[in-house]
Amino acid sequence: MVWKQVAIETNEAGIDLISLILMDAGAGGVEIDGGTVPVSKQDEYLSPTMTVQNNTYVKAYFSDSEFGKTIAYLRGRVESLKNVADKDIGPLVVRIYDVPDTDWNANFKKHFTTFRAAGNIVIKPTWEKYAQKDGDIVIEMDPGMAFGSGTHETTKMCLELVCKYMKRGAAVLDVGCGSGILGIACAKLGAGRVLSLDNDIVSVDVTKSNATANGVRNLEARRSDLLRNVDDARYHIVLANIIADVVIRLNDDAANVMADDAVYIISGIIADRLDDVLASLAQNGFDVIETLSLNDWRAIAAWRRDA
Repeated sequence: MVWKQVAIETNEAGIDLISLILMDAGAGGVEIDGGTVPVSKQDEYLSPTMTVQNNTYVKAYFSDSEFGKTIAYLRGRVESLKNVADKDIGPLVVRIYDVPDTDWNANFKKHFTTFRAAGNIVIKPTWEKYAQKDGDIVIEMDPGMAFGSGTHETTKMCLELVCKYMKRGAAVLDVGCGSGILGIACAKLGAGRVLSLDNDIVSVDVTKSNATANGVRNLEARRSDLLRNVDDARYHIVLANIIADVVIRLNDDAANVMADDAVYIISGIIADRLDDVLASLAQNGFDVIETLSLNDWRAIAAWRRDA
């Protein structure tokens, strides 16, 4: 079997953002390389005679299965990042290489195993058996097959906040749903209804598949640019695990879909953008309930000031 290595050229300022995108695309982990990525005939952007300038590369590995969808998703996310980034984060060139399977599959499985993501939520790959404990909520996610396996700091913090603020019967809106992991968690925690939105049709399809695989029947996934295709309902939990610039855009309209007692949970915020996001929340009438920190990432729970 041959694995696909995706190497995205960036700089030091872009490492965390690119890492998040690759993890959301299903990578079980990323590799940071400050050297030169060798040119190969598999490279879709360079001929074998061209040289590659030294820069920082964030790399991840994916199986051939469904790779067409995966790379389409990655390219879409990278192009979106180019449009919204407010600082230099490098050329953001995406390169693809074939990597022979030298026991990669065994190594891959060794490094992605069942783990407790937050509270009683357990993320389990399909190939592992798990002795479920009383109260456990088990979600099956396979890296490389779905966008977002729950291993990234931003997802873990979102799940922690969801465990704290979810109430049984709540209506939940997940904006930028990716793999659907947050909406699936809410459904398993007792949400009455979940609407998952993503501008990427692949993410919408994967969310639907993951919901079905996890026995979740009260989740609807819909293609939407932020709230453009949302319905007229009011939601008790509004989730957004996306990058800071897009969160700031969402802050302008989020209150319009929130019930009076709603909690707004946002993540994907790199530490040096926290103040920008907090300023945007205040400007749009939100008060922060709490802020979580995990490595260089931040997550926020807020509610409307006039609620």
